[in-house]
Amino acid sequence: MRPNGTEASAETTRYHVQAATSDDLAALVQMQMALQESMGGVGANMLHLGRRSTVRLVDHYQRQIADDQTRVLVACDVPSAEVVAMGSGRIWVHAEYVPARSGELVDIWVDPDHRRRGLAGRIARRLVRFFRARRVEFLSVNYVSSNAAAEALWKGIGFHPTLITATAERRTVEAFAGMETQRIVPVGYRAAMGDEQVRASLNLLG
Repeated sequence: MRPNGTEASAETTRYHVQAATSDDLAALVQMQMALQESMGGVGANMLHLGRRSTVRLVDHYQRQIADDQTRVLVACDVPSAEVVAMGSGRIWVHAEYVPARSGELVDIWVDPDHRRRGLAGRIARRLVRFFRARRVEFLSVNYVSSNAAAEALWKGIGFHPTLITATAERRTVEAFAGMETQRIVPVGYRAAMGDEQVRASLNLLG
């Protein structure tokens, strides 16, 4: 992969963070599946991609790379020439709200062998620059509340939780509510949920 810019320290020069290309599709899919698998460790009862979705991930990332409202980044380990981290930023347009546009940071993932080297922060800062260049002032990110590393990252760069999405199994709610439970045979799939997901936001004007 081609280098994209220079960094100050010897540690950071080991990695190049750059815009993803079609050459990175296989690595992006692999990291997305690793991200989905890791969600089981921090929130076992959450929605996950199904196995059939793996094939569609290639098309998903092809569209994301080509979309000028989205920036997909990858980090390459120079010595091994392997892609070891990723992250995406997307601009959303919602004219009925104020502000009319917002930016969302999505799916930042770092290979476990390359963590604690500042890669997630570097990717996040590059995405913020992407939003700044397009004059997007309001940013948001979703993360699982029990993921301490993610919480530390986002709070460390100015995000603060503003909305909590609490989830539960239907039968659990029925039991707590004193309702008569009834087992429903799923038609296509069963949505398994059970951890809290936090939505954090950051206004660049603040």
